[in-house]
Amino acid sequence: MRSLTKFLQGGALLALIAPAANAQTCLQTLFTGGNGLGVNSSVFFDVTASAAVLVSRFDMNYSGAANVACGLEVWITPTTYVGKTAQQAQWTQVGADNGLALTAGANLPTTVNLLSPFLLNPGAYGMCLVHRGAGSSYTNGNGANQAYSDSFLSLALGQSQSGYFTGSPINARVWNGAICYNPAAGLFANFSATPTSGATPLNVSFTDTTYTSDPNGVQTWAWDLDGDSIVDSNAQNPSFTYTVCGPYNVTLTVTDTLHPSSTRTKSNFIFADPQLVVTANFSAAPNAGAAPLTVNFTDTSAGNPTAWSWDFDGDSIIDSAAQNPSFTYNTPGFYNVTLNAANACFTDGETKTNFIQVVGATQNTVSADKLEYQFNEVRGSTLANVASTTLYPATGTLVNSIWQRDPNRPLFKGNEAGFGCMSYSATNANWVNTGSTFRHTGSLTVMWWARRDPLSTAASPFGYFFGDGGFRCFMGSAGILFGGGTGTTLSATYTANWQGHLQPGVWHHYAVVVDDATGFNTIYQDGVPHAGRNYAAGTYTYTGTTGFAVGAISAAAGGSRASLHYDMDDFRMYSRALTQAEIQTALVHENPTGALMENGCTDSNSFTPRLTAVGAPQIGNLTFGLQASGLEPGRPTAVYVGLSASLGGFLPFDLSGTGIFAPGCNLLVSPDIILNFGSGGGSVFLPAPVPLDPTLQGGHTYNQLVSLGSGPLSAVSNAIDTQMQF
Repeated sequence: MRSLTKFLQGGALLALIAPAANAQTCLQTLFTGGNGLGVNSSVFFDVTASAAVLVSRFDMNYSGAANVACGLEVWITPTTYVGKTAQQAQWTQVGADNGLALTAGANLPTTVNLLSPFLLNPGAYGMCLVHRGAGSSYTNGNGANQAYSDSFLSLALGQSQSGYFTGSPINARVWNGAICYNPAAGLFANFSATPTSGATPLNVSFTDTTYTSDPNGVQTWAWDLDGDSIVDSNAQNPSFTYTVCGPYNVTLTVTDTLHPSSTRTKSNFIFADPQLVVTANFSAAPNAGAAPLTVNFTDTSAGNPTAWSWDFDGDSIIDSAAQNPSFTYNTPGFYNVTLNAANACFTDGETKTNFIQVVGATQNTVSADKLEYQFNEVRGSTLANVASTTLYPATGTLVNSIWQRDPNRPLFKGNEAGFGCMSYSATNANWVNTGSTFRHTGSLTVMWWARRDPLSTAASPFGYFFGDGGFRCFMGSAGILFGGGTGTTLSATYTANWQGHLQPGVWHHYAVVVDDATGFNTIYQDGVPHAGRNYAAGTYTYTGTTGFAVGAISAAAGGSRASLHYDMDDFRMYSRALTQAEIQTALVHENPTGALMENGCTDSNSFTPRLTAVGAPQIGNLTFGLQASGLEPGRPTAVYVGLSASLGGFLPFDLSGTGIFAPGCNLLVSPDIILNFGSGGGSVFLPAPVPLDPTLQGGHTYNQLVSLGSGPLSAVSNAIDTQMQF
């Protein structure tokens, strides 16, 4: 949003000048209301001025109760508003309220005085009024009620729009209000310039646009074109060449034969060498891992900086002056990184909070106890629940098998590109039916990753991340809302200030925490708490009666699914209130898991091999292993260890056609490593120690048993997806 301050600095087509006299003329429309607009909504109309006027006040019809702080912003654009309602760059803010207005009540005029009047020269303009503090009423247009005029102004009304230069315009809407003005009498200095920015040497032509009511016109001009308080020209329309980079204030003082002299200064009006403006930025690889962690930083600043200063650990001490340095972190923790970049003209700083995330060699976030979907499946519509309890079914069901996408987060994804998260789709309905209802009493944490997919272009990207109709959480263009539960006020937990949550392609982590011990509910973004609300401690409970879904409002959901606009990953639900430190640790990586992939088959002797993970494949866990069971005693068996479970679509491979394996036997993983062993008494523990090797972070192996039975047809086990994490 372009502020009033920036308008004063940048120069506009209309001048902000001293307040006008008290006697005012007000051109009024209707005060009949009938429909309402919310806060930050807009009304648009065209205004034509037959003579110069000073606009100093608007009377507004604010909906709702009286005595609510309110106000407005006034924007204009040349000629007409039509076709520009979502093009903020084509508008200039010319006015704002003085901060003193209180609503008078519905269908009553609320007087809103401007901080400074603005001059409206003769001509045609589009005007936009943005409502602050309270919503505003409007009347539906019917043709006969859309035109208003007096001897100075005429209005053609108009449209409304729900967002701040966003959303779709709605026809026809008659603004309820009045524009109050004085005919302009006096001398008002003003000017324009072409161009106002460019590379040096920058030659700028200035044009005097001063207004005077003196019939003799402007008599003298005095220009200070470089902000040094020295007059550089007395011409009406001078030119000036800027040879040194930077911003410049420009001042014009004019006189006529009837009025006191008038001076107008536009701060930072001319900008020489904008291409050299430094915008500090940087990247790092890796930005998470186990200590000691060596990180390579890359300067990506714009503006061709020539000097750099880095603070890698947030202690306000400069650690390096190199352009692309490296730094080793020896202590686990979350580190802020700051880069200050400069050249001969400009400097800028960038701080990235919790940018480097260092974990100990054996540190791990405890697996969720209620529900945990990691979305690492490489095929099918069955999703593994890797939670540590059986509160929810071991698998959830996606409504189709075309749902995967590479999450593009190196520490989360597996070996195979194209898999690892539930993806956006405007056509395929992607969400998970958990196969159960949601019922809970006491503290609760729900967390997940989400990003606005680059292919989503809707102005209002609305979608539910989980829900059953009553217990639910959704994201929209304004922010996020979570609701559901008795004895609380959680349905009003809301924030509209999620920085960057709609930036396409950028992942953010969200966590909803219900701390029933203290009676407080809050929502986190990227490990930082935002909206919060108190409620009566010890009262949170919810008993769902319909199917609970992840990625939709219910198990039978439709158009409200998150995947209409968002990608989603690593969904977890805990039966306790996680601390901020635990939530921040979850940002580093997924949990190490041995997830069920697909079932095997039964041999002709009714033996069904089974493979399960024992412990977590945590990096550094030397006791991890796989348990083989359901084997025919004394028979040769092998475990297949593969780095792929798709092989470009080759897997799964039907083994029953060989005549050696029973029906339903499929090779599910690539046989990159085959380890033979005897089945013993039918159950064998297979040690699979995970070394303390940081390069294994985020890696997957896929495991399956092949058991040669004594009957004519042998069998294979289910498959296990082993994900290695710290």
